[in-house]
Amino acid sequence: ATTTHTNRHMVRVRKKNPFVTSRVLKQDLNLSMSTATIRKRLIEVKLPARSPRKVPLLTARIILNRLNFAKPHINWPVEKWRNILWSDECKIELFGTSGKQQHVRRPPGGELLPQYTVKTVKYGGGKLMIWGCFSYYETGSIFRIPVIMDSLGYVNMLENVLLSYAEEEMPLKWIFQQENGPKHTSRRVKAWFTEKHIEVLDWPAQSPDLNPTENLWCDIKKAVYDAKPSNAQELWTTVRQAWENIPESKCRALVDSMPRRCAAIIKNKGYTTKN
Repeated sequence: ATTTHTNRHMVRVRKKNPFVTSRVLKQDLNLSMSTATIRKRLIEVKLPARSPRKVPLLTARIILNRLNFAKPHINWPVEKWRNILWSDECKIELFGTSGKQQHVRRPPGGELLPQYTVKTVKYGGGKLMIWGCFSYYETGSIFRIPVIMDSLGYVNMLENVLLSYAEEEMPLKWIFQQENGPKHTSRRVKAWFTEKHIEVLDWPAQSPDLNPTENLWCDIKKAVYDAKPSNAQELWTTVRQAWENIPESKCRALVDSMPRRCAAIIKNKGYTTKN
């Protein structure tokens, strides 16, 4: 059995360094108990070991920019959010996952039995880079990026894919949201937006939790996982069909979630939030 003092000491160390292992705790605190007992005591105080979430690296400057975006936009009227054309890029893998971490319950020694394994192929078996846009009203154009896209390729896509859709489907006055990468903020791209008289939303970098398009990519990845396409062409067909099948209600709910997303950024002091 462990004493109350020992338990509290373990908890303090674990809270100070949440990545410390039970083995290191045993060594550093010179504990006589087993590592299994240490884990049991930590579970009892609601500190079980979990897989850490992967989130973007946020510098102090990026955190400030996120707050500077969220604070003035939290009180935007819904009509303004509904006039935005949202966009994003995503990598879709042929043999990817459903987007959720998987676990398996198996007997001892069964880790290589086929019913307990997840099948993969070298280099992911093929992947697509996809650009897509959507609005409050519906999913918009989706584009298969043929190669790594530089600023010139991005302008060509905006001219031939984005603009033709926006002129037909968006309100007379609309705002474009895009990511904050080098090609998005290049002189060539800025000049194109100026020439076309397109207002661009001042978007903070490293903010996928703010971008509602990320939620649509999760739906696409789940559709790919369920369909199990066998080659790149089938993968692209699956992606297009899944994109076209996203209901208008999903688009509307995501756009209307923007005030809540801004509030979450402010509440979390600029750090990553759940989306």
